[in-house]
Amino acid sequence: MYDYHTHHYRCGHATGTLEDYILSATKRGLQHIGLSDHAPIYHLGDNPHARPGIAMHQDELTNYLDECVALKKKYQGRIGVRVGVESDYLPGWDDHYRALWSDDRLDYVIGSVHWIGDWQIFSKTLPPGHDVETIFEAYLKSIEAAALSGIFNIMGHIDALKVRGYLPDRDIAAAYERTLEAIAESGAAIELNTSGWRKSCAEQFPARAILEAARRFEIPVCLGSDAHEPELVRAGFDEALELLRDVGYTKLATFEHREMRMIPLSEVA
Repeated sequence: MYDYHTHHYRCGHATGTLEDYILSATKRGLQHIGLSDHAPIYHLGDNPHARPGIAMHQDELTNYLDECVALKKKYQGRIGVRVGVESDYLPGWDDHYRALWSDDRLDYVIGSVHWIGDWQIFSKTLPPGHDVETIFEAYLKSIEAAALSGIFNIMGHIDALKVRGYLPDRDIAAAYERTLEAIAESGAAIELNTSGWRKSCAEQFPARAILEAARRFEIPVCLGSDAHEPELVRAGFDEALELLRDVGYTKLATFEHREMRMIPLSEVA
């Protein structure tokens, strides 16, 4: 079993150390654990720690990656530790993120759209000049651009707008066809992120209909708990595996040195 989406204290809204998450993974019988904390925010001006409660300080990134590598070596032979990061993506920042994530310490990078300009998708109100329809379209276009940039190995929680209910009243799965086509073209995987079951939307990311469409596009999938507490490593994975089988997936994507390898579900159940 593999969990590729975890956080720790550096992001400002999670608890526990990196090692706490590794130890939790060993207790839960995981074969690999991915460390993937929120990368620093760069697009909100010159402040190196513009949102302390959302992402790590810019000066902490190298310390974070070095600690991940040290723990990977420490636990070699006990559990596979994969060094990752969850990165924001904003149109126009491709060169910045491409250079940043060329770091050879990384095994994978999750690309997540958390921002439309300076508006954060979990905000309680929509940004000025937008309604649900326009913000939804901007969100999808950002995911498509992120995928086609080639920067990311995994596209994170691709329907996270639903946490605050920012989805238009129409066929959402049909609306995602263009987005999934872009992800398929990019060769990136998506994650089945179980944290949605613990949020107000009470549904995994992505919704079943989107996951079914992703399967038709032959988009690889990996599992992520999006754990912000060590005890949440592997949370919801039994249900997630059942859902994957039900929609027709037979393999999971795993990563090392930025290379994807597919593992039969029968080997991780």
